[in-house]
Amino acid sequence: VKRLYEQAIELTGAARERFIVAADADEAVRMEVRSLLAHDPDQLGHEGFLSQPAAASLLAALARSGERLGSWQIVRPIGAGGMGDVFEAHRVDGSYEGRVAIKLVRRGMDSAAVLSRFARERQVLGRLSHPHIASLLDAGVSADGLPYFAMEFVDGKPIDEATRDLPIEQRIALFLQLADAVAHAHRNLLVHRDLKPGNVLVTPQGQVKLLDFGIAKALDPTISPPHAHGNTTIGAVRPYTPNYASPEQVRGEPVSTATDIYSLGVLLYQLLTGVRPTGRDASTPAEAARRVLDETPTRPSSLPARITNDSQWPAIRKRLAGDLDNVLLKALEKPVARRYASVDALVADVRAYLAGYPVSARAATWQYVSLKFIARHRVPAASASLAAAALLAGAAVALWQAHDARLARDEAQGQLAGIKQVTRELVFRFGDAINALPGGLAAQEVLLKQTIASLNQALLSAPADADLAAVTAAAMGRLAQIQGNPSFAGTARLADARATVARALALGEPIWKSKHGDWQFAQWHVITLITKSQLMSAQGSLADGLPVLALAVSRATEALAEPLSDEGRAYLLEARAVALHDTATNYNHISRPSLHLPGEALRFFELAEADVRQLRNDKSLLRAMDRDAVPGEPAALEFATDHLSHIMNGRAMCRDQLDDPEGMKRDAQQALDMANENLASGPSNVLWRQNAMQVGDVLSTALNRLGDHAAALQASRAAWDLSASLLKSEGRSEKWVEAQASLGPQMGRALAGLGRHVEAVKVFDQSITAESAGAKASPAPNPDALRRLGWMRVQLSRSLQALDRQAPALALARRATEGLTAAARQAPDLRDLLLALGEALAWQSRLEAPDSAPALRAQARTAYDRAGALSPLKADHAEARAALG
Repeated sequence: VKRLYEQAIELTGAARERFIVAADADEAVRMEVRSLLAHDPDQLGHEGFLSQPAAASLLAALARSGERLGSWQIVRPIGAGGMGDVFEAHRVDGSYEGRVAIKLVRRGMDSAAVLSRFARERQVLGRLSHPHIASLLDAGVSADGLPYFAMEFVDGKPIDEATRDLPIEQRIALFLQLADAVAHAHRNLLVHRDLKPGNVLVTPQGQVKLLDFGIAKALDPTISPPHAHGNTTIGAVRPYTPNYASPEQVRGEPVSTATDIYSLGVLLYQLLTGVRPTGRDASTPAEAARRVLDETPTRPSSLPARITNDSQWPAIRKRLAGDLDNVLLKALEKPVARRYASVDALVADVRAYLAGYPVSARAATWQYVSLKFIARHRVPAASASLAAAALLAGAAVALWQAHDARLARDEAQGQLAGIKQVTRELVFRFGDAINALPGGLAAQEVLLKQTIASLNQALLSAPADADLAAVTAAAMGRLAQIQGNPSFAGTARLADARATVARALALGEPIWKSKHGDWQFAQWHVITLITKSQLMSAQGSLADGLPVLALAVSRATEALAEPLSDEGRAYLLEARAVALHDTATNYNHISRPSLHLPGEALRFFELAEADVRQLRNDKSLLRAMDRDAVPGEPAALEFATDHLSHIMNGRAMCRDQLDDPEGMKRDAQQALDMANENLASGPSNVLWRQNAMQVGDVLSTALNRLGDHAAALQASRAAWDLSASLLKSEGRSEKWVEAQASLGPQMGRALAGLGRHVEAVKVFDQSITAESAGAKASPAPNPDALRRLGWMRVQLSRSLQALDRQAPALALARRATEGLTAAARQAPDLRDLLLALGEALAWQSRLEAPDSAPALRAQARTAYDRAGALSPLKADHAEARAALG
């Protein structure tokens, strides 16, 4: 950092940024250097962060008393943090009577980027409405250009101070308020990332308030602005509080809900013992961070008395031994996979401890479970032997008296139980077997409709029967899945599917709280929500489908916190992974409509990957799924491997759009390895061959971008051979013809890179013909299709020029720029389109007459700069932009 900073400080303007981009350094180093340069006094008119003494900063904060910030007026300074100063304020126009805390960001940050990022954060945080999360109220810019944020004012003590000397039950009760707030945020797909006592206040009324939910992310300078399509979770060193950070935060790895679970473990450890689990004698933040990685937390009940000044310690220490020891140590496991799977699971164990039930953090031996039962029922257990005889005698009399009355009731209940069982068998067990038969989907639709009609009739007689409502909702969810399947039902059936989804959710929602422990109902409830989102996407409502998917993830997480069989855990993990995967593809997808936010997509691909890897690596879960398999169906391991391959392929395509060809190559290679693993065990499986074909093309793209054209051609040839085998075995349907045509661009690019231009021209010609036919057949112009068409014309023009065919090369270049320019007007924020336009204009400038070249080069620079404004250029694109001057 120091070396790069000292070299860059001598440069100015664009030259400085080009030097930083070209430096042989990690992106985290570049970001730190940019931050230092931004705070340089010469950059800020001698007003840099380090150019003023602390006393001057304090006086400046005091001087702001009475200042107006939008509709707010500052009353007094109340604190300072790493990002700036905090003031008490009130609303001037009287529309808000309460006190607020204003966080004013310090000078030197890019206010436009911060506010743009915060605007997006506020939309997400708007979903948070929880009594234990402090509300975000407003945002704006001060008169001197500094961003500010207005938050609910919380008058309270940090939770570690507030719990000092309290009995253990009261400490745990406050912790449960905090955990409930964090779980609520996780259900809305938000991670706090900085849970510590200073961010958790307890009011005089005993109410916990969690602060700064999302503020840290909004202010994080390593996160790209919302329009940047940048990675928001990986690839940069992020700020954290070392004493409360998780091991993955210290290592700079992706942040997930597991990060907050670890920090909650640290906080609970501190609340109960008065000390932190690691780094208690660390003298520097760096040492504290290192201890998080290297130090094993001490079993809480083993801490010596001298280590804490807690007046309640002798009594609490006895209570910690056993269950609470295990709960805390499980929350503090360094490997993410060994921690609690969710905050709800952690809370469930804490509540189980308070109620005297067994906790999942301890092995459920019969001795342990028996002792827990006896502890909960001391008096009944002591008199059980006396009561048993009387109970049996009384039961005999009662049974005889009730015999006649029960006969009619039992007959009705028996019939109802039979209906439920038959439906479960049809929906959950034999459904997939029916699908495998010719015309199976149509046959199952008829069976489901008839069954649902009988269930609805039964519901009229037993409207309060939650089990009956659950199985009916599940059957409707399966029917909706069939009706909404585009390969079977087509768009004409979407209205039927939407109506069925609505009925299924209307039945399922009221019973969710009481029935989500029934994994089969929970699984199909989640799948129904996923189907609803897919139907919304089919209507073009991608953004509206995201909250539905968030609810699906939340519901699956809630069900997974329940005691489940291996079968139930396996199917719910799979359902949650599908919901996360769908969320990722809504954010970013190459071949179908998406929000074009690859950074956001990566975050959800990582969450989906974690679930699928957990399923794939657990043999007991896979065995449970295989017990339900249809004869001849691939094993559960193969399905999990295929799903993981699709996730890694999705990640690779995101990295392509984020200008990370090395990362793209790494993810695509993993995806291809998994696809080939399945091909080895099922070489005739159409789905396995199709996936390997598509992943091979993505790998070829990455290799071409890295200049390894020989390896790219090899990957492309393998994909081409698979497409040829599918055409031969499945027939020359439109689907397989289009799939083969889509492989041409990367094969042509590899051939051209190897100087084999005659072959490249033939391949590009075929691909352009196929793409043009598809574009003409489309009812509306697709910017992505126009981008692909324009890019291929540029590549064909290059090969023609290499073959000394100047006139057709120039004509193609002009046609490419015309088409790409028109497409860019239609989609001005599509970064890949702007990059293709920049490449086309730069290439055309080399073919045109000398007097036309400067204007074309200027247009190319503009296109690259617009793309760079959305997300900084890297690798080959940065090199192409630099070559334009």
